[in-house]
Amino acid sequence: MEKTLKELAEYVGGMVVGDPTVKIIGVMSIDDAQEGHITFISNEKYIKKIHHTKASAIIVSPKLKTAKGNLLVCNNPYLAFAKLVELLMYKKPAYIKGIDDSAKIAKTAIIGKDISICAYVTIGENVRIGNRVVLYPCVHIGDHCTIGDDTVIYPNAVIYNDTVIGNRVAIHSNTVIGSNGFGYAPDGEGYFKIPQVGIAIIEDDVDIGANTTINRAVLGETVIRKGTKIDSQVVISHNVEIGENSLIVSQVGIAGSAKIGKHVTIAGGAGIVGHIQIGDNVTVGGYSGVINDIPSNETYLGAPALPIKRMRKCYVIIERLPEMREHIKTLEKRIEQLEKRDSAPQNTQSQKKNGS
Repeated sequence: MEKTLKELAEYVGGMVVGDPTVKIIGVMSIDDAQEGHITFISNEKYIKKIHHTKASAIIVSPKLKTAKGNLLVCNNPYLAFAKLVELLMYKKPAYIKGIDDSAKIAKTAIIGKDISICAYVTIGENVRIGNRVVLYPCVHIGDHCTIGDDTVIYPNAVIYNDTVIGNRVAIHSNTVIGSNGFGYAPDGEGYFKIPQVGIAIIEDDVDIGANTTINRAVLGETVIRKGTKIDSQVVISHNVEIGENSLIVSQVGIAGSAKIGKHVTIAGGAGIVGHIQIGDNVTVGGYSGVINDIPSNETYLGAPALPIKRMRKCYVIIERLPEMREHIKTLEKRIEQLEKRDSAPQNTQSQKKNGS
C-alpha cells in the first residue's frame, strides 16, 4: 500500500511539516528505514538519529516540529506509529470459515455464525461459542465454557471447564486458563489438596500472550477486567482480580487473592504476594517484590518494593557500600589508635603513684 504523507497525517490526526506529497510505502525503525519509509521518535534519547536516518518522513511530537526533513507532527508519536503499521503493513489472517472434520464438538455445544474451528479442536458439553470466533488447531474448550464474539484462540491453548471469556479476546499459544490454583492444607502428615471449585472470567478486549497461566478461583472468581493486556509467561493465581486497562509484562507472578486496580502497569519479572491490594494508576518496576499494599497513583520499585524516590536513595547507598565499608574500617582503626593513646598516660600516672 502506498500513501502520501498528507494522507497519513489525516489518518492519525497529525500535521505535516515539509513535503505533503512524499510517498510512503511502509514503516520502519529509525536505524533500518530507507527511502519510502516513515519512522518515529517517541524517546528523546534518539533525537540525534534524526540527522542520520534515510527515512522519507519521521513521526515526531510538537517539541520536534522544527527538526529538518519531512515530519508528521502529532501529540502521541508512538500511537501514530502503531496505527500506521496497521494501515500500511499488517495483513489480517485469512481464516477458513467452517468446522474441520477432525474437530470434536459435543452435541450440547452451541456454535455461533461465521466461525472457524480448525483441526483437532475439542469442545466440551454445554459450551457456548459466539459469532466469528476463531479456534486454531488443537485448542481445547472444557465443559460449560462461554466464548464471546470475535475472540481468537491460538494453537494448543487450553480453556478449562466453566471459564467465561468475553468478546474480542485474544489468547495465544499454549496458554492455560481456568487451571487449578496452588492450594493445599497441611494435615499433619502431608498436604490435603483444596478443591478449586471457582471459575475464571476474562472480560472483553483482553489480550493474553503465549505460555501464560490464569488459575480458577478456589471459591468465587478469578477476574481479568476489560481491556487488560497480559504478556507471555505470566502466572496469575486463584482469586486474583486485575482491573481495567492494566498492563502485565512477561514473567510477572501474582499470588492468590491479590487485588490489582485499574490502569496498573506491572513490569517484567515482578512478584506480587497474595492477599494485598494495589490501587489504580500504579506502576511497579521490573523485578520488584511487592509485599505490602500500594495506594493509587504511586510508582514502586525494588525488592521489597518501596516508593521510587525512596528506593532511588537506597540504590545510591547500595552503590557506595564498598567505599563506605572501607571508610568504616579506617574509622575503626583510628578509634582504636585514639583509645590506646588515651589509655597510655593513665597507665604512666598509675605507675608513678605505685612507685611513690
